[in-house]
Amino acid sequence: MVKWILSCLLIGLLGANSFAQDTAKKGAKVDQETAMVNQFVKQLEPAGLSSEITNKIKELFGKTAKEVVAKRKDAKITPQMLKDRTDAAKKARDEGKKATEARELGLSAMNATEDQKKILLETEEMLSKTKVEIGKLLTEEQKDKLPKPLQANLKEPASKKK
Repeated sequence: MVKWILSCLLIGLLGANSFAQDTAKKGAKVDQETAMVNQFVKQLEPAGLSSEITNKIKELFGKTAKEVVAKRKDAKITPQMLKDRTDAAKKARDEGKKATEARELGLSAMNATEDQKKILLETEEMLSKTKVEIGKLLTEEQKDKLPKPLQANLKEPASKKK
């Protein structure tokens, strides 16, 4: 009788553990827009923003992220394509390639159509403009607390010489 009770308890524990793992996996799934917003806001944490500014940033970036995700989804740009692009560009930068060359290598690694590449660049431009708008909400002291690459993203790009 004791063996029977112990085996029932063991089966019950294993079943509960399996169920908990399945629930955790399903609950952790976050939509792309929310993930983009959360990732961006997390990058801004060193600036010590007030909750009011943080909420404005979430609203601004969230609106753009929603449009970006929708456009990329319509163009059938997959997360794997974006990962391939990022990996190839990072490898190129590590090899000492210039930024423009690394960008081109990244785009070619995506195996995307010309339309998909066009949409990707268009959505990156949308994100860039939103980041500049967000940069205008921050004080110079707050910007100085951020990593240099992020500081550059929050500023108006220097106009190119003709």
